[in-house]
Amino acid sequence: MQRRLRGPGFLLLIAGLLLAGCSRGASSTPSATGSAQVIQHGDPNRRVVALTFDAGNESAYTDQILDILKEQGVKASFGMTGVFAERYPDLLRRIAKEGHQLFNHSYHHWSFTGQSAQNPALTEAQLWDELDKTEAIIKKLTGVSTKPYFRPPYGDYSDFVNAAAYAHGYRYDVLWSDSSLGRLGGPAEEIVQRVVTQAQPGAIIAMHLGVAEDAYALPGIIDRLRNLGYGFVTLPELISALGK
Repeated sequence: MQRRLRGPGFLLLIAGLLLAGCSRGASSTPSATGSAQVIQHGDPNRRVVALTFDAGNESAYTDQILDILKEQGVKASFGMTGVFAERYPDLLRRIAKEGHQLFNHSYHHWSFTGQSAQNPALTEAQLWDELDKTEAIIKKLTGVSTKPYFRPPYGDYSDFVNAAAYAHGYRYDVLWSDSSLGRLGGPAEEIVQRVVTQAQPGAIIAMHLGVAEDAYALPGIIDRLRNLGYGFVTLPELISALGK
């Protein structure tokens, strides 16, 4: 009959297994001591807005959007995924070269919390990997850092997400106060009306690179907002005015 190990070795084995189990369960308790600030709008006393464009895996209307911004003399902010950056390095370089700001929108565009997509909530290590890979790719291709700004895919965040992001250099979780909802379809004029109606001083406007309707609506959005006395700034300009 086999003897069971009961000596010091057995106790060390049990302790090791317990520690390993604690480590695997660490995804529910972030190791950071700070947290990224959630930003949904800028200073309500400044009549400016920030146009932001999220990149998923699609590039179809990127050149068109960049042409419009260049023609109109508008600088915008672009939420880049690592997948987009790898697939379309020339577009990424053009965005940076033309003076637009880049912020981190994860690598795969998975929901960080699992709320809006068919994936489990990410662990701390997985979340760091999503942010770090994207930062490394963008910095290698453009020389520009996305820090300290990130936008969680689908806008899904939690205290855990913001603490984990903060631990890797992201101070601002940038959401939005005004959305084109271009992915829902509809004519360009309807999108223009929606964005302009929602606009307020300090608004952060969310649009997408791979959505035809957003590209078609962009000239009208810029023209109407300018007629209402609005100027256009990037996220760092918008946030710095808050004193944060």
